[in-house]
Amino acid sequence: MAFGFKPVRYRDGTAYTGAAQRCYYGTAADLFVGDAVKLSAGAETTTGITQVELAGAGGGFWGIVVGMDPVRTDLSKNYMASGDTGYVMVCSDTNVVFQVTEDAAVDPIDLVDVGLNIDATIGSGNALFGTSGHSLNSDTHGTGADIQFKLIGLAQIEGNFDNIGTADAVWEVTLNETTAAAPAVGT
Repeated sequence: MAFGFKPVRYRDGTAYTGAAQRCYYGTAADLFVGDAVKLSAGAETTTGITQVELAGAGGGFWGIVVGMDPVRTDLSKNYMASGDTGYVMVCSDTNVVFQVTEDAAVDPIDLVDVGLNIDATIGSGNALFGTSGHSLNSDTHGTGADIQFKLIGLAQIEGNFDNIGTADAVWEVTLNETTAAAPAVGT
């Protein structure tokens, strides 16, 4: 089951402690913690804060939503529904390692793919639980610098090795094709 991109640590093993940039979100698409976002044209008009919107599959992006302010018009929501506006916390640090599932569509990810780059699949989030629907698009692993994420390994979670080749496999990635830094080719 997809849960989006979850930050777990830095490349050097240091714990991720929640460092993020506060950004404004105001576009007509549902947004969940774990979703990839890109920069919008212009900043938020009353504060000048960076404005973001939901990123698409493939193509550059700014970072990953790691938190959000409550939706003041409906405090029961744990996501931003289409038409909601507010502030989100975005991690755009290319040294942060994220855990994410894959779609295992046609060409599931295998251990030989570690070191390659891979794009995201932009799935619909779960409004009941507030979880992202983003995952890795297993059919896109390759060496191009124009691919969104760097696949760095299988997440060391008990039983996860048995999930290789399925949509339940949890992989670790870092940001690659981000507007926050220059992308690198896969190895």
